[in-house]
Amino acid sequence: MASSANVLATLLLCGLLGCLGQGVRAVLGLKGSAALADGTPSQQSVFNAAYFFVTMLIGFIAGILAGIGIGLNELMNLDPGNLKLLLGVIAAGYAGADFIENSFARVLPGVGAQPAGAVPALPQPTVAALPPLAAAQPTPQAFPTLGAALQIVAPHVNAGTWVPALTAGFNKFDVNNNRRAAGAIGQFLVEAGAGFQDLVENLNYTHASRLVAVFPSIFPDEASAQPYLGKPEALANKVYANRNGNGDEASGDGYRFRGRGLIQLTGRTEYTEFATAMGMTPEQASDFCTTPNGAAMSGCWYLASNGCLPLADAQAWSAITRKVNGAAMRGDAQRAAYSEAMLKALGG
Repeated sequence: MASSANVLATLLLCGLLGCLGQGVRAVLGLKGSAALADGTPSQQSVFNAAYFFVTMLIGFIAGILAGIGIGLNELMNLDPGNLKLLLGVIAAGYAGADFIENSFARVLPGVGAQPAGAVPALPQPTVAALPPLAAAQPTPQAFPTLGAALQIVAPHVNAGTWVPALTAGFNKFDVNNNRRAAGAIGQFLVEAGAGFQDLVENLNYTHASRLVAVFPSIFPDEASAQPYLGKPEALANKVYANRNGNGDEASGDGYRFRGRGLIQLTGRTEYTEFATAMGMTPEQASDFCTTPNGAAMSGCWYLASNGCLPLADAQAWSAITRKVNGAAMRGDAQRAAYSEAMLKALGG
């Protein structure tokens, strides 16, 4: 477990990186304003100092929020060769008030986010042009090129079915720019298959050796796995008993809450959390996840709820894979390749 000193040091680093990003934005804004000025010094010079202090404070707060969103453990254990996470924090500092407002919009309903896809305007150093603490209410992100991009990167996906479902999920859970959309679809194409065809976990195993390989802690040898071949319900109740909020083997929770959706939710706990976000019961949510709308909505909810969206902003595809697939990192290279291809197809 990280010590409090390490956590505080990491938060301070994030704040300073945020200051760096906001400082760049402020300096560019001041230079732009100077180019338009009539040469009158006085009041403008006095204001610049106060303006710069406010922007630094905003950048510091945005950097800390970005660090928390990315995950302090990820930053404390950062590979020195991977600067994408740090660039993501700096980018959050540059966005400043817009990033802060968007972060709080996730926990305070009614707080508006900046319209999806908008590029934050550089602030002008006048009293009336201090960076706003509240942005305009969000407008739905249409992702007009999503269907065409899917046809290029994932031609087996039925765009007519999935574009409306994905767009609804994107809008509800702040997947509001091309990088986030690309990162999401890169994960979905590995988790649910190249045509989004695997919306329910397949537990119909036919070889005992495969069961031993997948669930070594449950089946130490092929003899113990043999009785569960061709019996998906019994297998699910066995391997998922007393895990992820499930009851014991007899409860049936293992099969009831087996993997579903574009990022397969698993276990009563995850289904309950998703159900709460959707105003459903866990049982209703598990059925909902087998539909295109539910599969897309649950996948976007998972990414938003597990700190993956700031990682997508930084194009830290492998860090997203770790959040989704854990230490196994199954298909990491393929997920990254899909994400990069989708980002290019969406227009960068």
